[in-house]
Amino acid sequence: MNYKRRFGSHNFEYLLGHENYKYIYEYLFGYKQGQIVDGNDELINFVTPTSLTSQTDNYRKEGVFSRLNYDYKSKYILSGSIRWDASSRFSKDVRWDSFWSVGAGWRIKGEDFLKDSNTISELKLRSSYGEVGNDGTNSYYMYKSTYDLGYNNANEPGILYGFLADPTITWETNKQSDVAIDFGFFNNRITGTVEYYNRVTTDLLFPVPQPVSAGVPGNEKTQNIGTMYNRGFEIGINADVIKNENFTWNLNVNASTLKNQVTELSRGITELINGTKKVSVGHSVYDYWLRQWYGVDPADGSPLFLVADDFAGTTAADIRTVNGTVVTTNQNKAKYDYSGTAIPDLFGSFGTTITYKQWSLSTMFTYQLGGMTYDSNYQTLMSGYPQGVALSTDILNRWTTPGQITDVPALNSATYVSSGAASSRWLIKSDFITFRQATLGYSFKQSVISQYGITALRLLMSGENIWSKTARKGLEPVQSFSGTTTNRYTPARIITIGFNISF
Repeated sequence: MNYKRRFGSHNFEYLLGHENYKYIYEYLFGYKQGQIVDGNDELINFVTPTSLTSQTDNYRKEGVFSRLNYDYKSKYILSGSIRWDASSRFSKDVRWDSFWSVGAGWRIKGEDFLKDSNTISELKLRSSYGEVGNDGTNSYYMYKSTYDLGYNNANEPGILYGFLADPTITWETNKQSDVAIDFGFFNNRITGTVEYYNRVTTDLLFPVPQPVSAGVPGNEKTQNIGTMYNRGFEIGINADVIKNENFTWNLNVNASTLKNQVTELSRGITELINGTKKVSVGHSVYDYWLRQWYGVDPADGSPLFLVADDFAGTTAADIRTVNGTVVTTNQNKAKYDYSGTAIPDLFGSFGTTITYKQWSLSTMFTYQLGGMTYDSNYQTLMSGYPQGVALSTDILNRWTTPGQITDVPALNSATYVSSGAASSRWLIKSDFITFRQATLGYSFKQSVISQYGITALRLLMSGENIWSKTARKGLEPVQSFSGTTTNRYTPARIITIGFNISF
């Protein structure tokens, strides 16, 4: 329900709503052998069941929300909202929770001391605070342990844990505050926004490792474990550098920063190892925790790691000193440490649009400065001692001769496991710049095409994924924000030639 009312210079808008989401998943699979009648492939025409399985999942969300907006002369703006959400993923005691937000804005341009300014064509301050709940997890029944039936060992039926629950699990809450300024100068020839945001996540939902003795698939249990923040700046500027009857030149650029940090861990947890990352207070969930790669021993081509403190004072065949540094050839004795972060220092895009009479040219570039990527694809291509696997051409730089200086270990059966072990060796810089898109067009004058019954005709040629520069070799530089690579290839370069015509 939406209600609007105006009292003089006062404007009110009120919204009251309800939403419901229901998801049902049903799965049934059957397999039988022993066909009775040839040529009939229906299930009933077979006599011996060899596989029968089924599954059903149910998930529901319920929400009631309300919002009130107010402004006075479009200069002073206030808004507030509240909503109550329920999720079937949580127990009845904590299923419902409330989340609210409030915002305010001041259009300074509307004030008497600025409204006649020719230099400042727009100026607005705004700020807000809001809370949003998150129930996104890896199970539809977070508060209920589930069991998988049908496991048989030597014809003895069995039941296994399907999911280990936490009965106290509840909503993860994101609390975001932001402040921004919107501006425009010289009749909006230059416009832009500068914004600072700070999002604090409490009751963080995270998979907590469990001992193998718990018998839980994946050896983990999702729990509310702590608090973290994400904060940074977002800047966007658009400028008409040149603007006249026959020629215009527009530039646009946007840039963003992000800092992430865990500020609290609960339930007695001090750290969590999660793949190539370690979660601990004072660090980011995107900080790498890896074996420390040292290099390749020129004497015999062995892979070398910095040795862990527990083994630094020991004597063993797999511990040696190279150039005054104690190292090991055994990945199980390697030192682990923080090794950079997946978060870039700066990321965004920029572009330009140029028009000259009937011609137009537009381009867009994307970029990222800073951050590291853990290139597991390159790791695989450089770790293939077993015969018959694809390798990177960089493997040709492997160690072959005593005294050889290289960063690729020798290929042999004794060290290939250590050579391919997860370590800081596979971290590469995430910096990149990509020429993402360009379009060149020509629009015919109306006086030329109207005699043929055509109202508009435009020829165009465009390109996508035209060029990129990155430290990564051969694959797409833009990966998931966590810094983990996928098997995604570089997007295909696409050249398009066409026309738009209207009659």
